[in-house]
Amino acid sequence: MKGAEDVITLLQLDYFRKLAATEHITQTAKELYISQTALSSMIIGLEKELGVQLFDRSKRSIRLNQAGKTYLQYVNDVFAALDNGRSALQELTETAQKQVSIGVGTSQVWMPMVRDFRKSCPEYAIKQQNNTLEEMIDALRSMKTDFVIASVDEITDPDMEHIFLKKDSVYLCVPQNHRLAGRESVYLKELENEAYIDLPAGTPWRVYCAQLFKQAGVNIRTVLECDYSIRAALIESEFGVALTSASAYEVDMFQPNRYIPIADAFAYREMALFWNPKKYMSKAANSFREFCTAYWTEK
Repeated sequence: MKGAEDVITLLQLDYFRKLAATEHITQTAKELYISQTALSSMIIGLEKELGVQLFDRSKRSIRLNQAGKTYLQYVNDVFAALDNGRSALQELTETAQKQVSIGVGTSQVWMPMVRDFRKSCPEYAIKQQNNTLEEMIDALRSMKTDFVIASVDEITDPDMEHIFLKKDSVYLCVPQNHRLAGRESVYLKELENEAYIDLPAGTPWRVYCAQLFKQAGVNIRTVLECDYSIRAALIESEFGVALTSASAYEVDMFQPNRYIPIADAFAYREMALFWNPKKYMSKAANSFREFCTAYWTEK
C-alpha cells in the first residue's frame, strides 16, 4: 500500500489551507472556481490518506480541529519553501526586481536610515509602508515583508529573529506657550487630565503610550485622534499635547513645537529589526540587514 507521501498532492494541500482559512465550504469552492462536491472530495481524500480528520463537521458548519491546526503549520511551511525557492530562482536569473520591503509604525522617523541605505546601495529598490502592530505581526508570520521595525516588547513571537537597533527615549511635545514649555524635563504624572492628541487605534506608538500612561498611573484626556501627518499642526494650534519619540525629535517631526524629555526612567523603547527566518533572504534584504547593523553600531 502506498504511503501518504506518495499520493498527497500539492493541489490537495492548497485546497486544505484555503478551507482552513475560511472554514466555509461554499465560499472556498467559489474562490477556487470548483464545485463544493469537488472540494469536499479533495479534503476527504486527504483525510483518508492521513488517517485522521482535519475538520469537525456539522450540518451547517465545518471547523478546523486540533489535528488540522497542527497539520496546517507543516502545510504552510511547504508552501513557504516553494515560494522561497521561486524567489531564489528569480534572483539567480535576475528576473525579479531587487527590492527590500520594510514595515514600520511611521515612515518619517526612519527616513534618514532608509535614505542612507539608498545612497549606499542604489541598485536596490525600497518598499516601506506604515503598519499597525497587528499588520506588522501578520506580515512577518505570513512572510509578506522582509523586515519589520518595532520595539522588542511588541514582537514576542519566538519564531522571529531580530537585531537591536537603538534605545528610543520619549518626549512630550507642546505648543511654545504651553505651561510646561519652559521645562527641561517632565514626569508623566504631570500630564494628569491633560488634553491629549492620540493616534489611530492599533498603531504601535499608541499601544506603547497607553502602556506608559498605565505604568505611570496617569489618566489622560484624549481630545482628538489623527494620523502622524497633522499632529504637529494640531499641537501648534493648541488642541492638545502629544508624546513622541527621540527618533521623531531627531528629524524634527513636530516643528515648531517644543520638545521636552520625559524624566520617568521606564520611558524608552528598545527598537529592533525583525524578520522571519523561514522567508528567503534576497541579496537586497541581506544588504539592508548588514547596513542596519553597521549603521547603528556607528551611532
